[in-house]
Amino acid sequence: MSSRIASPRRSQSSEYIELDPSRCFSIIYSDERTLDMMVSDEDVSRDDVLGALDALRQAYSRAKVNVSNDVLLLRYIWADVDKNRSDTINSKELADIFNRINFFKKKGEIDKLYNSFAKMMGLDRQGRIRGMSFEQTVMILHKIKRDSWNIKPCQAIFFELFGEFMNNNKVRNRVSAESFLQKFIWQTQGEGQTTLEEVGETFRTLNELEVADVATNLNLETGDPNAARYIDKDRFEAYLVSKDNDIFDPTAEEFNPTIMNRSLSEYWINSSHNTYLTGDQLKSESSVQMYINALYRGCRCLELDCFDGHRDDQNNHIPLVYHG
Repeated sequence: MSSRIASPRRSQSSEYIELDPSRCFSIIYSDERTLDMMVSDEDVSRDDVLGALDALRQAYSRAKVNVSNDVLLLRYIWADVDKNRSDTINSKELADIFNRINFFKKKGEIDKLYNSFAKMMGLDRQGRIRGMSFEQTVMILHKIKRDSWNIKPCQAIFFELFGEFMNNNKVRNRVSAESFLQKFIWQTQGEGQTTLEEVGETFRTLNELEVADVATNLNLETGDPNAARYIDKDRFEAYLVSKDNDIFDPTAEEFNPTIMNRSLSEYWINSSHNTYLTGDQLKSESSVQMYINALYRGCRCLELDCFDGHRDDQNNHIPLVYHG
């Protein structure tokens, strides 16, 4: 790679700026793209910038676990749809949200739906013009999702596991930690080593979670002793699709030196052939992004075909990776 780069401000100019490796860094996106940058302000170090970015990333990671997947998705969409940053959406913006989640309806149907929900929530004419809040929009989407199923999958599972009626003959809207442990964790999931204390911690986390609910929310605060004893159907659904209910056993990733004396043919090796290629071997390009992609997918054996590239300022060949 050249030690100089054309000025981005004057693309047609012969002006160049020096690249300082000690001030450069790259931001890697989840879709394997990178944003390569250099700190130009001499009063700010690269570590200052990276420290600030890392603090933001950690703060986001902590907040993210307190939001269910469907609410988190809506927050991403909301940030794009609410362009005037009013923290409310009108009927037109609600239609945009529907399109983004592949729920297609005609404009007249959306207007009718919007006004119907607005009246149900007690919004007057000015309130409907001003728009609905994020929480109200979550309730709309959640109710539409529930009402669109003839047989509601999560509710069917919930009733099948724990019974449709409670001891007082009312329709079941919650499950205790004891029933959850015995009927779901032990009997259905086969996780016999899980304890009641661990279920209690899971329940506390679930009750702190921001979920999409309509009327079944138990509203258990963090300090409420029942927060470790009960969850409702909405939080049970959130648990089913969470990483805590992942089918993969995390103990399988633990290194066990006692099984490392077998022949090589008995091991599965996650490897990649022609890692650098973006497509087929004849027409595709070579890209460093493919290495990022392979590493994200768990590959630990990568292939590089290296050739002599162009020469640098000291007349040394720069390695070039491509399909020869």
